[in-house]
Amino acid sequence: MRSLLLVLMSSILLWGCMNDQAVPPSILSPAKMEVVLFDMLRSGNLVNSFLLTKDSSLPKEQTHINWLNKVLTFHKVSEQEFKQSFAYYQRHPELLARVMDSISKREEDPLIKISKPGRTLPAE
Repeated sequence: MRSLLLVLMSSILLWGCMNDQAVPPSILSPAKMEVVLFDMLRSGNLVNSFLLTKDSSLPKEQTHINWLNKVLTFHKVSEQEFKQSFAYYQRHPELLARVMDSISKREEDPLIKISKPGRTLPAE
């Protein structure tokens, strides 16, 4: 009887944990959200570090919006889909934390590699 109860409780816990990971079909998957957010952060860095410093006559806010729209277009994500997905992730902070942790650990970006001491860019 105890083993049956243990199996039942384990199944319920496992099912509950699996359901927390499931993202509705209308929401961007964690992997897609990670890629889109990563590129949005990079576009913000590009605008702040290069575009606006080279040409101070550019309208700051509109330049940011234009680049964010370019990211969404590149990833074939509508503004509505992104906003809905981001709101979902904000309501599920454990998922958002995992996405943000994955973004912070990305090693593919050459700018990240340059900023780490003792690291060099790979030979081309």
